[in-house]
Amino acid sequence: MGKNYNPSRVKINRSYTVIEVSEILEVHPKTVRNWIHAGLPLVDEKRPLLIDGVDLRIHLKRKRKADMYPCKAHEMYCFKCREPKSPCVESLQFIAKPAGMAQMSGHCCECGCHANKYVSWRDVNQIWVELGGKLPIAEKHLILMGQALLNCPLAEVFDHE
Repeated sequence: MGKNYNPSRVKINRSYTVIEVSEILEVHPKTVRNWIHAGLPLVDEKRPLLIDGVDLRIHLKRKRKADMYPCKAHEMYCFKCREPKSPCVESLQFIAKPAGMAQMSGHCCECGCHANKYVSWRDVNQIWVELGGKLPIAEKHLILMGQALLNCPLAEVFDHE
């Protein structure tokens, strides 16, 4: 997996030489020539080699899309294993973020590498159950305000009911 190049730095109604593309995207000219050999279309075969801005932007977007790895709701991408993995239930935490989001944080079960993922707050219970965690049982006779539950995946303590 390579560096992500910003396609919005390329103007679509311009033609670029290999050197101009390398300066805009801050890559070596040989990298741009490798993209041409890999299928980046040219305006014509004459020198200097010209690349349309539209074609370059489309090529960069396709390259970025090819580098993405789809994960299921209960999986996180492990950079050490280089594939989506389920995190260990013991290390899993959900941290509340603004706008109904939660940061899912945990360790890979196989290699122990730390990983993060943002999920919707309403999916937290489903993810927790899919991973085999036990949901906390609400008992009315216990006052748990200001205390963290031992079997709850939430990292924060809520002071309201």
